[in-house]
Amino acid sequence: MDGRLIIGNKRVDSKEKIISKSPATLEPLGEAFLASSEQCREAVRAAKEAFPAWKNLPHREKEKNLIRAKMILLGRSREVVRLVTQEKGSPLAESLAVDVMGSLEVLDYYAHFLAKSLKPRTSKPHVPFFAHKKSAFHYQPLGPTLIISPWNFPFLIPIYDIVSALTAGNTVILRASTSTPFCALKIGEIFVEAGLPPGVLNIVNSRAAQAEEMITNPNVQTVMFTGSVSTGKRIMELASHNLTNTVLELGGKDPMIVLKDADLDRACQGAVWAALMNTGQSCASVERVYVAKEIEEAFTARVLELTKKIKVGNPLEPGVDMGPMTVFSQLELVEEHIQDARQKGAQVLFGGERIKDLPGYFISPAVLTKVNHTMKVMTEETFGPVIPIMPFSDIEEAMALANDSRYGLTASVWTRDKKLAAYVADKLEVGTVTVNDHMFSFTEPKAIWGGPKQTGMGRSHGRYGHLHLMNIKYISRDFVKKKAQMWWFPYTAAKPDIMEKAIVLFHHERRAKKIKAGFGLLRSWPLVRSTTSVRSILSIAGRFFR
Repeated sequence: MDGRLIIGNKRVDSKEKIISKSPATLEPLGEAFLASSEQCREAVRAAKEAFPAWKNLPHREKEKNLIRAKMILLGRSREVVRLVTQEKGSPLAESLAVDVMGSLEVLDYYAHFLAKSLKPRTSKPHVPFFAHKKSAFHYQPLGPTLIISPWNFPFLIPIYDIVSALTAGNTVILRASTSTPFCALKIGEIFVEAGLPPGVLNIVNSRAAQAEEMITNPNVQTVMFTGSVSTGKRIMELASHNLTNTVLELGGKDPMIVLKDADLDRACQGAVWAALMNTGQSCASVERVYVAKEIEEAFTARVLELTKKIKVGNPLEPGVDMGPMTVFSQLELVEEHIQDARQKGAQVLFGGERIKDLPGYFISPAVLTKVNHTMKVMTEETFGPVIPIMPFSDIEEAMALANDSRYGLTASVWTRDKKLAAYVADKLEVGTVTVNDHMFSFTEPKAIWGGPKQTGMGRSHGRYGHLHLMNIKYISRDFVKKKAQMWWFPYTAAKPDIMEKAIVLFHHERRAKKIKAGFGLLRSWPLVRSTTSVRSILSIAGRFFR
């Protein structure tokens, strides 16, 4: 595998290298280069120099780049699936369904959504005096975008952020996790082959120090980051030096609420998949399960049964459901959370131990009961294959428990009652709520991603995510042949009286007052007519009937 950097569409080596290892076998996959400070500055310069031409490139040409990239990825899907499986550790079926298929959907969506998403949106003035003006919101790119991407979905997450930034008209510098460098470089290879102009996308794997230097580089206009709260806060601190635009997704502690009327088998299967998929290493994994006490015993028994059937092993082997943790430090954190829960009275019904007869970072999936909110496993992001189950007495208690978190990424509600589902979904303090399913929305390009509280700032994905990567410009045109506007100089003695009567006509609730003010304006008709357009006069009259 080619571990060289990609700057200005050229492969570049450097003095420092790291070895990427399979988390399943601990065998080396290859050597990847790490960018020096000068090479990072060069990547930012390349993005800056490429920005004017890319910004002004017709939408149709940008779309062609995305479609070519999609077709190249489609042709290399097996190669990419194997790379993701080897470097991240997810089973082949999962790497295919999430990273590859998800990326193809992202490329397809933005390729067909691009022109429509950037089309100016007209805005009819609200103020009657401005009714003749033609106004619209225009969407324009900001400039070079630094994307700092994590290791848990090392292909899909950067693809999402790269394509979002590129279709907004920005150029990109990708700094991916040093734990999964080859996935990032593969993305760069695909886009270079697709004909992306030099400098539009640059891949610079680097140490944290060089990443921080790029954040404070005045030529970087936006920083997109997915990762931990602590690192997100550090990025905000650094971005404040230049007031750089930031989009931060900092994790979740996502609750699953199972009401007593839920389809029990569906809910149990959903809980096990959403908690253990990708070895639990997803910001939107089910990390807390709240189940109605009436069905707690049956729910727990079925979850335990399903969890014991999960096949853990080398993700390249057929039939494997769950691979290793991607990084050793995360394995240790999961063990710490389980131990903390056990010490505080939780009961570990199954799992939570390292699998010693496998060479990599393997841990058996765990099911916990008798948990509460004094435990890290219920309050801090575990990011591992753990299913903690806690009963609730009524729906209000369930919602209070679900909202008792510093995070607010996603949540799910499981019930057959549509009205009750709508009620609970409305009360949950998160960015996304799904009913009778969990976590699928990340791979739906039209959905948004992000949430309130310490989950982060801004949103990504889809139309609303696009807005956080662009300058929203308001443009208003006035070609009415009037020499002056009512509110311009000179401030004659008549103008305060006209404005006072207009205020009453516009805003008073009593019809009699409006009528009196309207007749008062007629007495000032010569001045009104000379400074106000016909359209505005009609709009002023319309306020009487509102």
